[in-house]
Amino acid sequence: MSRKNRFSDKLPPFVPLFRETLAAPAYRQLSFGARALFTALRTHCVKNNGHVYLSLRDAGEELGHKNRNDIANWYRELQHYGFIVQTEAASLGVDGKGKATHWRITDVPTRKDNNELASATKDFLHWDGAAFEPHVAPSRRWSARKAASIQKQDPGLHVGTTVDCTSVPKVDYTSVPLQPPSGTNVQPISEQLGGTNVPPISSLATLVAKLDATAAARARQQRYSRPAQRATK
Repeated sequence: MSRKNRFSDKLPPFVPLFRETLAAPAYRQLSFGARALFTALRTHCVKNNGHVYLSLRDAGEELGHKNRNDIANWYRELQHYGFIVQTEAASLGVDGKGKATHWRITDVPTRKDNNELASATKDFLHWDGAAFEPHVAPSRRWSARKAASIQKQDPGLHVGTTVDCTSVPKVDYTSVPLQPPSGTNVQPISEQLGGTNVPPISSLATLVAKLDATAAARARQQRYSRPAQRATK
């Protein structure tokens, strides 16, 4: 076979998935989103196993999924079932640019520092059967609706059971209570209210009433005495 015919049957670029991996019980337990993310990671694994990285933003663009919380859960799911192992955590670089987390795919051999290949660990084959529990992010809309319902059920301590404690009676501060007339022509209280329930008059009130009557009598005497003095003159 000539060299030309030998390379004419070459396949285009592809992503290999081993049948052993696809038939594993742990792989069947994966969600469809985690399976799609595993395939995307295998696309970026080209002689760099142990340093495979794919940020949440790039993974969302490749998978056509905008929710980064779901993508983060898919990463945790793959790590839980033993398909990937974290080798380097995400960090902020010296130049101010963030570095994504580096992963090692367990069904692919890893090249060591001395350029030797280490066999694949295939941690997913040792899955203990524990199911993955995703991290559920709180929804803002759900939290606001729940807070509103709780506020309706429990209005607070400022609201009373039978009396509205928050309402304050309005008082007209410009109004002045009317004062009863004073003098000798005032009707005694004892004549207005009869019975044993009439409160007694204090000595101070009696003294004030006498002083008012004396002052009124002097004023009348002075008023009547002035015309007499003018007549004598």
